[in-house]
Amino acid sequence: MTCQPMISESWARCRQAGMDPEKSPRAVRVSSKEFDLHFQHASDIARLARPLMDDMLSFVSSGFWVFLTDSHGCILASRASQPCLDSGEIDITPGTLWSEEHQGTSAVGLAIREGVPCTVSGAEHYFAAYRRLAGAATPIVSPEGEFLGVIGILGVGDACHPHTLGMIVAASAAIENQMKLERAANQLYSVIQSISDGLIAVDNDGFITHMNSVAGRIFGLKTSSCVGMPVEEVFKGSFPLLQMFKTGREGFNDRELAITFNGRRVHITVSSRPVCSEQRKVFGVVLTCREMKSVQRLVTRMAGAQARFTLSDLVGEDPKFLAAIAMAHRVARSDSTVLIIGESGTGKELFAQSIHNASPQREGPFVAVNAAALPRDLVESELFGYEEGAFTGARRGGRPGKFELASGGTLLLDEIGDIPLEVQISLLRVLQEKQVVRIGGHAPIPLQMRVIAATNKDLARLVEEGRFRLDLYYRISVVNLTVPPLRERNRDVLLLADCFLKRFAKLRGQGEISLSEKAREALMRYSWPGNVRELQNVIEQAVHMLEGNEVGLEHLPERIRDSQPDPAAVAIALDTPGLSTLNQAERALMLKTLRSCGGNISNAARCLGIGRTTLYRKLALHGIDLGSMRKTAT
Repeated sequence: MTCQPMISESWARCRQAGMDPEKSPRAVRVSSKEFDLHFQHASDIARLARPLMDDMLSFVSSGFWVFLTDSHGCILASRASQPCLDSGEIDITPGTLWSEEHQGTSAVGLAIREGVPCTVSGAEHYFAAYRRLAGAATPIVSPEGEFLGVIGILGVGDACHPHTLGMIVAASAAIENQMKLERAANQLYSVIQSISDGLIAVDNDGFITHMNSVAGRIFGLKTSSCVGMPVEEVFKGSFPLLQMFKTGREGFNDRELAITFNGRRVHITVSSRPVCSEQRKVFGVVLTCREMKSVQRLVTRMAGAQARFTLSDLVGEDPKFLAAIAMAHRVARSDSTVLIIGESGTGKELFAQSIHNASPQREGPFVAVNAAALPRDLVESELFGYEEGAFTGARRGGRPGKFELASGGTLLLDEIGDIPLEVQISLLRVLQEKQVVRIGGHAPIPLQMRVIAATNKDLARLVEEGRFRLDLYYRISVVNLTVPPLRERNRDVLLLADCFLKRFAKLRGQGEISLSEKAREALMRYSWPGNVRELQNVIEQAVHMLEGNEVGLEHLPERIRDSQPDPAAVAIALDTPGLSTLNQAERALMLKTLRSCGGNISNAARCLGIGRTTLYRKLALHGIDLGSMRKTAT
């Protein structure tokens, strides 16, 4: 549109800039290097405008130029009808600058400065050399509202035909709409590529319209070569999957599918949704698929199937316990099956978690199953999983077993000695073949995991009694790791107690909590049949009963307050079996401790977990001469 105020203001700016309207304007051209930068920045509109410029030229009379500029007024492309303007007089070739600062008042300059469609004809041009011309131009704006350039037309005449500006505006709108469509398509592509599931979209004619990289990885396909291809040709090797495409119009969720495709095993869950118009007319189907191993990782993570403890969390100074930790360090580097042997409460699962976290499988799940807690008739379904309809009460769609859930990580079979004899043969087969077949299923599912077994029973004796298979025993006991009971780790009792006190004090938001001398003596006397678990529970109970910051004898359970040292336990600790009486065991313990401490009463009392006064009293009771002890030590 022609707007006289805009033209008047433009003339005023040109006069202020010192332009002489009677002189021919000098054509200003950018260098080839600068032009490349201009063109690169506006390459999108140049690409979209070219076909429109050719079409526009076919609708105008002879002697016209159709051109495109960037936001700085640099001509990016131009098309000329024949016969055309003399380019020697007027330069509208690529690289020429046509902003108001260079060419005075013109349709291009006004469209750039004002940002609206406009026409400039004849005498409205500032320079006299252009007053035989008529031009129309309109801005091009990005979907985000950014000014990108101008498309226009220029030719000989008193005025542009009224339809000319409309044609230019329509061309600009077409470019802007095409940019919006491409932007939407790019966003859709980004969304499709960013989702974690594989996605395949098929139209009503059976052609693949979209496939993301996840689907390509799952099926071993190159996505770019699949888009536009018939789905039956791409997936002709898998009838079950093709059936899902055909039935996908009805929609379904999480159907499990196990097939061999392109020479690889594909085990996935598939969901389908029809693609519908607003009138609910179906014009395609979208299938999303997820690898079972990723489903299993999600399930195990949501179920808390993760190992929290590491080898650095194992607390102890006893030589036997340190030897067990060293063994765990060594076996963690391999994938060998480990059998952890120890009484209840000694920390067998802590060792299993620590081995997992130090192993190459540490990024995978850690799944623990207590065989003793499983109902006898559900052991197989829990371990191996089942297919839909395998038995009465089976969940729809089936269910993976613990072996499948642990694939890629570690499976802890706790209390393995309680697994029924009839299940042991199936367990042996899974361990040997490293694949599992669900109950009611036929397809073997490959497994890649480490198995750790744990028991508090004498498996060798169970084998002799016919209650445990010998071949299974040999299969799980590749590496044996024995966790000593707490009564054989006398020096670790107070160390563990202090650790538990710090932990529970922190949970309560309380300062440091200590043990009184009498409480320490009582803890050292007790034999701890419940091992570390019992010690932890005792300390936790004492902290809850505490009002100050010192745990005294009165805060401990009666069984611990009234306990006496176990002669057999003391003998084991001294490595001197055969001591017959409590007095003999206690005297031998004090003598050995004093010798190891060089007769230092403070160090000996600390090692024994009693006070100096108590130690002096017991020395006198047993007739031990401290002076002679010190002379012997020197």
